[in-house]
Parts: sequence; structure tokens; C-alpha cells
Amino acid sequence: MKNLISYVSIFFCCIMASQQLFAQSNKIHWYSFEEAVKLNAEKPKKIFLDIYTDWCGWCKVLDKSTFPDTTIIRLMNENFYAVKLNAERKDTVTYNGYTFVNPNPKGFRSPHQLASSMLQGRMSYPSMVFLNDSMHIITVVQSYLKPTDLEPLLAFIGRDKYLKINYDTFKLSYKIISSNEVADLTSKPFVLNKIVFDAGKSEITANAFSQLDSMVAVLKDNAKMKIEVNGYTDNTGNAVLNKTLSEKRAKAVYDYFVSKGIDAARMSYAGYGPLNPIAENTTAAGQKLNRRIEIKIISK
Repeated sequence: MKNLISYVSIFFCCIMASQQLFAQSNKIHWYSFEEAVKLNAEKPKKIFLDIYTDWCGWCKVLDKSTFPDTTIIRLMNENFYAVKLNAERKDTVTYNGYTFVNPNPKGFRSPHQLASSMLQGRMSYPSMVFLNDSMHIITVVQSYLKPTDLEPLLAFIGRDKYLKINYDTFKLSYKIISSNEVADLTSKPFVLNKIVFDAGKSEITANAFSQLDSMVAVLKDNAKMKIEVNGYTDNTGNAVLNKTLSEKRAKAVYDYFVSKGIDAARMSYAGYGPLNPIAENTTAAGQKLNRRIEIKIISK
């Protein structure tokens, strides 16, 4: 009888331990800033700062709808020390030889110097700051993000892809698995924003080659991917000539991909003239943005 009681006790202890481990792995492990700095010194790892305030409504939405997502939890815990940083905390923080305080702790929405330093004085909430394992800022995002928006960003930075290619190119081949929403990336064209055409011209300039080569790498890594290269113009000049010009621009990019070893059968190109502008054509800056190349993924 005693043995039976012992076995039952051990059984229930095992169950409780398993449940505790599951609970720990089923949520983001949040640290204080001071804890993350200490952990990073012992075992270097990137740091994710969620900079929030108690009165920020979108901060609460982020906590309720984004951070509980299972994919977000996994990526965060695997790749980052996640930190909750109240932008209006009242205490003193000593870091890297500097002392940070809230200069007006009893004032209305007075920001702490640490938060202000991380955001370079641009106080907007929620803000997410990504630090590398040397505690240097990689990037700052000042917006609410849905799970399907945050997930690729966590993968891009957490897996060091940001050291090799730009984010927009990375997203073309990344497959979102967040459970909160099914994303259809193939329906959203991607602008190759490094390709800037002079008015009336279709020649690719040298500053575009790095982005084009990143796209070539994505196509080579995803041998089944098929794309459509779409060219556009601004609304100045003759509409018929603009359509021809936009097609020449698309073909210039298409030809570049072929020259780099991408099978022409995986690609098509088209010109749409001034259709579907992404900026106002009433300014020179807007017209420049509309003279663009878009990539549409047909299949992966």
C-alpha cells in the first residue's frame, strides 16, 4: 500500500513538473533590462525591448493578441532575451558607465532617459528595439504589429539574415506560420526600391545591383519560385510611350536575372505605364517613386 502511494505521489509530481515546464515554454520569458544585460554578459544573445507605457492602448493589444502567439513565443525565446521596459519608469538605471533617470518622475508622461536613449528621443508607443549581442541597436519599430507582421521580423533578425540580405527580399521567401492569421504573401507585390529610373530612361543604375543580387539569391535558394517582373512609370508624357517604357524597365530587370543564371521559364515581365501609382504624381518626389519595378510571386 505504501509503495502504491509512493508511485501515485511520484506520478502526480511528474505531471505537475511537466505542466510547469509546458507553462514556461508556452509564454515569452520576460526579463528586466538589468537582468537581460547580466545574462547577455554571461551568454551573449540578442535583446528585444518592448518599450511601453501603462496608458498605451496599442501596447495592451500587443500583449493580448501578438505576444501570446505560439510562433512568436518560440522565435522570441530561442533568439532573444525579451525585455519589458516601461518608458516612464521612476527608478535609476546604471548601464555601461552611465546613469539613467526619469528627470521628472512626478510629471505627466515623463519619459525615462533609458527609453529616450533607445528611441533617440522619438517617443512613440509601442516601440520595439532590437539589440545585437554587443548591445548595439539593429533597428527600431514604432508600431503595433500583428503576429504575421512580427514573425518574419523576429526570424530575419534572430537568425542573422539581416547581415546578408535586406528585409523586403527576405520576406519574399519566408513562409509565415503564425496561428492567428493565414498570410497570402503571393498576392502582395514587392517594390524593388533600390531601382530608381531617371525620367524617360530604362537603364539600371549601379546602386540597384546589390538589391537585384539579393533577389537572385532568393530565386536560387527557392528553385520552384516563379515571379512576374512589373514595370511602371509616372503620369507625365504620352500614355502609349509610357507603357512601352515601363515594359523596357521590366525587361531590363528580367534580363539581369537571366544573366545571373535564373531560368527564363520561371519569370515573365510586363509594363503597366502609369497605372497603380503608389505615390502622388503631383510632386517630383512622388513621380520618382512611381517610376518603379515590382516583383509579384506567382508560385513558391
